Amino acid sequence: MMAAHEPIIRTRQLTVGYAGIPAAAVPDLDVAGGAVWHVTGPNGSGKTALLRTLAGLLKPIAGEVRRNCPRGTQGAIYIHPVSYIFAGTVRRNLALARPSQQDLLTIAESFGLGTLLAREASTLSHGEQRRLALARALLGRPSLLLVDEPEEGLDDEAVAAWRACAVRTVEQGEPV
Repeated sequence: MMAAHEPIIRTRQLTVGYAGIPAAAVPDLDVAGGAVWHVTGPNGSGKTALLRTLAGLLKPIAGEVRRNCPRGTQGAIYIHPVSYIFAGTVRRNLALARPSQQDLLTIAESFGLGTLLAREASTLSHGEQRRLALARALLGRPSLLLVDEPEEGLDDEAVAAWRACAVRTVEQGEPV
């Protein structure tokens, strides 16, 4: 595990956007573990471009991004506003993160998915699919979780579960 003072991601004079067209400029940013960051702004202000650039999915237009986290599921994970759901059951989708059986059951219950484990994931509602994607990402214990529109499509119960999991993760010393 990295030292507490080392940022997971450090940017310098970063400009993000698409196809060479700037969407946002972020002068200097140090993203440390053990905190929840909330990026806000109007539509088209570059929030998604910033998150995707921090995750390594987009190259910056200018500036630099240094990542101090592993690649893969334990690195910087970006969750798109449209949930990616894999073929098979809810249990299979959660198991892709390779959790212990107890962790899988605990997070399934936390996100209201406990009674849906045997159900085909493709038959879930939009909100249920969103809960599944968030739960699967948290099970992977990433160094940094970058969630675009985290509460989009969630009902009040699922929003409460998402927020509680984020707080619990930070309290346990895991980066978010």
